[in-house]
Amino acid sequence: MASAPPLAWMAGLAALADLLINRILIKLGHSAWSNATLLELYRWGGFARNLSVVAALVATAFCLGSLSSRRTGLPLSARAGIAAFGWVLVPIVTLMTFLPLAWTRPQLVLVVAGLAHATMLLLILAGLHWKSSPGMVAALVLVLVASLSGVASMIVGMVGERSFWEHTDRLSNAFRWSGELAYLGVPFAIAFTLAIPWGTARGKAALLLSTLAAAVVAIAIAFWHRAVGDDLPTMVYGAARLDLFRDAYAVLYAIPLGLGWAVTVAAAVSKDPARRQLGAALLLLLSAGYAPRTPSALIVTVVGVALLARSGIALAQRKR
Repeated sequence: MASAPPLAWMAGLAALADLLINRILIKLGHSAWSNATLLELYRWGGFARNLSVVAALVATAFCLGSLSSRRTGLPLSARAGIAAFGWVLVPIVTLMTFLPLAWTRPQLVLVVAGLAHATMLLLILAGLHWKSSPGMVAALVLVLVASLSGVASMIVGMVGERSFWEHTDRLSNAFRWSGELAYLGVPFAIAFTLAIPWGTARGKAALLLSTLAAAVVAIAIAFWHRAVGDDLPTMVYGAARLDLFRDAYAVLYAIPLGLGWAVTVAAAVSKDPARRQLGAALLLLLSAGYAPRTPSALIVTVVGVALLARSGIALAQRKR
């Protein structure tokens, strides 16, 4: 349970390609690309999305099998709950992936969202059952807050619109922004868990690569801001569903996102398999974005949460 399955890394890299192509490059607008370039981007973007879903489904099945086994040391009720919700979610998303889009109904999407969040809740509680390091516990709690806040914001918005409640937007935004802060705080909590020996050759390489990752993200957002101007907040929301920083302040996302990807790279090059698994979890969570609603992004998020729980259990079991 200490290492992430290879297909989880494939799902993470494909989800990152989906983010870059479908939610950033294509949305830069038709003025930035020719028709031929857009067609090519759509083709590669569709391939990346489909690959991320298929790889995430297989990785989810692997994680469900490992977390449902007795070796986790979890109570039978926890293992049964994870298996029950997870093994209902996987076939439904599989059918939605391969069936024509016209067959997908809004009700089915809501069912997938409910099952995905219920599965994530059980996975996080499983990780918290094993009292791991403070950083690991904080990361799991932050993911839990982000998930529940996103759901609460969506429910308040839907119910408030139907009842014409005047405080709907205020309460919905309060839930959403608190969840967004928790989401952006996950990499920082994981950073306290890494404990990378910076004096070694691997540690120096991790420091160099993580610094490079932070610089690339910061520079990319700066160029993105220059390319789209005042549309940057809308573009950031479309890419990662983040909207806490608005108007000219949207460029400040370069700080938390840059540091988040730096922690991801540092964890991914760690010598410890459990900490490398944290890198895979962060790769999936950051690529899917905050509070995703599409089935493809939800299944990627579920895999990320499953890897986070597996890492917490693996690190805690070492202390026994």
